[in-house]
Amino acid sequence: MTSRSRACTSSEIRIEGLDEVDTYKDKHPFADPGNHSSDHFKRKMSPMRFKMRNYLARYTENQSELLFKWQSRFRCSMLDKYFAYTSLMGSHMFYVVMVPMPRWIGCSDACRDLVYILGYSIYVSGFLKDYWCLPRPKSPPLTRVTLSGYTTKEYGAPSSHTANATGVTMLFLWYIYLSETMPLAWKSVAVAGAFFYYFTLTLGRIYCGMHGILDIVTGALIGSFCFIARWAVLSFTDFDKASMQEWGIWFPILSIAFGLMLLFKHVGPVDHCPCFDDSVAFVGVICGIESSDWLSWTVWGAENYKVYYSWEEFGLLLTLRRIVVGVVLVLVWKNLIGKRLIYSILHLILDDDRHLYVHKHDKTSSREVPLFSGRSKSDLLGRFILYAGVAAVVVLICPTAFRILGV
Repeated sequence: MTSRSRACTSSEIRIEGLDEVDTYKDKHPFADPGNHSSDHFKRKMSPMRFKMRNYLARYTENQSELLFKWQSRFRCSMLDKYFAYTSLMGSHMFYVVMVPMPRWIGCSDACRDLVYILGYSIYVSGFLKDYWCLPRPKSPPLTRVTLSGYTTKEYGAPSSHTANATGVTMLFLWYIYLSETMPLAWKSVAVAGAFFYYFTLTLGRIYCGMHGILDIVTGALIGSFCFIARWAVLSFTDFDKASMQEWGIWFPILSIAFGLMLLFKHVGPVDHCPCFDDSVAFVGVICGIESSDWLSWTVWGAENYKVYYSWEEFGLLLTLRRIVVGVVLVLVWKNLIGKRLIYSILHLILDDDRHLYVHKHDKTSSREVPLFSGRSKSDLLGRFILYAGVAAVVVLICPTAFRILGV
């Protein structure tokens, strides 16, 4: 990375290999959502919603200069790369690949816990982003360090990265606390690793110029709430397995109905914000794993729920083979089969209205962020089914493939 690149004053950089690519050098002040005047939002919000936004906006209005001073003090090429690449641990594709892995090594309960905590953290943080319509810290003066311009098109508070990191870290700490076989020394290492992961993701959002203090605090509250809610369900109810068997066919029906209600009743933002797509994906995964686990327990048998695994028997090589097989099956469904199949069938039933809601963002343009114009019903349903299918592949197809292939 050149010295010229380190000193660049563009409002956003993208790290591609060893180079920084300047974008938005002369960005329009309204190119990012949430930066318009109060009247812009007052005309399109209910009185209660606007009052809440106005109250919270005082914590975002004057944050950029202070954050810029902090960023300028610590920025260097090594940290740029570190925080840009570690931010991928909160990305969409990272979760698609990594979250199923506990399932494949005999930790099905842990996989379900992760799905619930991550899924509802994404949904709640996305809902509040669209409800509050609060801006990210202004850039310039801050420099945004990112691998993709996609997330810069979202509102700021709450931080979904922080919500996810908080919920997952609390879950890991809970598992460590419950472990009766892990030696104290290894527990100490695991706790240190969990906190290292947490502070890497949360502080990284400030370093990268993507979030301010309000964003981080509200994200942490959401992640904590989602963990506590999951802990309470596991500690004080027998909802998971007992409900699957007692409710019969109503369990998957109610799961899907509740998921679709959450999505169709999701608040609409004032300016266009793409974070809703992640909410659709994760709600689809939640409904998919609940419906697939219901099939496992009522049709396939309980042994399909807890995939057989033993480190002593499998070792590193066979474990890696199993994970590679699982990841390949998931990606084949998501990228090759699922989308084409689902939309081909779906558009026999519904009109394809996706073209009516396309928002094109030219990364070199300084134009104003477009107003929110609605959401495509066919795209919502298609994406929901696609990601429910991802969960079905993980829960139903992969264990069968493992047995057939002997991994």
